[in-house]
Amino acid sequence: MKIYKVKVNGKVYEVELEAVSETSGKIEDTKKEETTNENSKEILAPIAGKVVSVNINVGDRVSKNQLIAVIEAMKLENEVVSPYDGVVKEIKVTKSSQVNNKDVLVILG
Repeated sequence: MKIYKVKVNGKVYEVELEAVSETSGKIEDTKKEETTNENSKEILAPIAGKVVSVNINVGDRVSKNQLIAVIEAMKLENEVVSPYDGVVKEIKVTKSSQVNNKDVLVILG
């Protein structure tokens, strides 16, 4: 373990770093983008956390900026709003689900 000092916004922090050995392998880009094809649009999680509520149902018509879910991350509740107008085709999460950043929450048609 090595200890380093890091200065962030004028404040000094001490961090410990551990050396690791290299292994052969492939690094894959797991970044997902919001997709917009002819028939559906995906709404992705903007942050990793726990789904506190899902405020829509399959078949509902949603409008742009309408609240669709709330995700709790680091004890803060983050509202997820729809970036699109559309009809809810599928809901991929439920209350209490754990989600990662960029996971698909809802598919609109």
